Amino acid sequence: MRKYVDDYEIVIEEDKKGREKKKAVYRGNYYEVDITKFNLKQFKWANIILLVIILASQIAGGFINNQGMYRFYIALPYVAAFLPLYFLIMGIFRLPNEKRKFRRDEVDLSFKRVKKASTFLLILFGMSILGEVIFLIFFANNGYQLEYLYLGAQLAGGVSAYILFNIQKLHQINVINES
Repeated sequence: MRKYVDDYEIVIEEDKKGREKKKAVYRGNYYEVDITKFNLKQFKWANIILLVIILASQIAGGFINNQGMYRFYIALPYVAAFLPLYFLIMGIFRLPNEKRKFRRDEVDLSFKRVKKASTFLLILFGMSILGEVIFLIFFANNGYQLEYLYLGAQLAGGVSAYILFNIQKLHQINVINES
């Protein structure tokens, strides 16, 4: 990625047969995540479990044929939530299994991506829940069961997104090597 190109330097090395080979060598800053190895595994599994809950509630909310989903202020946050959900999936599965010194791209594409995606998910779930409550108060005339079912699915996803947002505060990322 172009964003990280300045962190690498191209070095020309000779192999055993005397041919020149280009090799990328990392010259940027290294980062340390302030979390123990055991807690890193727990952290990753907690993220995966919350991701599954959020995915299940988001997909279940789409299968409910409620009248509120025909309103843009409910449907738009619902649909927009799939983009940060995609980045959350990509970030969670890039989380490392062991504690070591990390490169900038590793930290940005895992820990920081999960943090940003969980923030946006929390905002979008909040907007969707608020829109559904407004619809229930002012515009719903019948079929409350489906509206409450959708609201319950969004609340489950919203609470899970809130917990995910809060556990991202459990670690600090520090620069440990200036180049």
